[in-house]
Amino acid sequence: MVKQIEEKDFKKLVIDSKKKVLVDCFATWCGPCRMIAPIVEEISNENTDYEFYKLDVDDAEKISMEYGIMSIPTLLVFDKGELVKKSVGFIQKNDILDLLK
Repeated sequence: MVKQIEEKDFKKLVIDSKKKVLVDCFATWCGPCRMIAPIVEEISNENTDYEFYKLDVDDAEKISMEYGIMSIPTLLVFDKGELVKKSVGFIQKNDILDLLK
């Protein structure tokens, strides 16, 4: 299950996590974001190795600036709090699964 988080919870849930984390950075008005969301949700239901979160970039300016999020959707992959992979734009399920390897 993908849980929506707020900017104030980012450090606690993502940076301080001991698990691997995928963050789907999106905006409600973004068409490609709406297309990728069900794919990320499906993957989250099939994968217990990761925590899955959604972050609305319109409400998370500091995080967007810190991680250079200029286009959405952007997927950020963290391992023990370190950003290890980043994908910008709509991608298919297999490409998202490759990010998680």
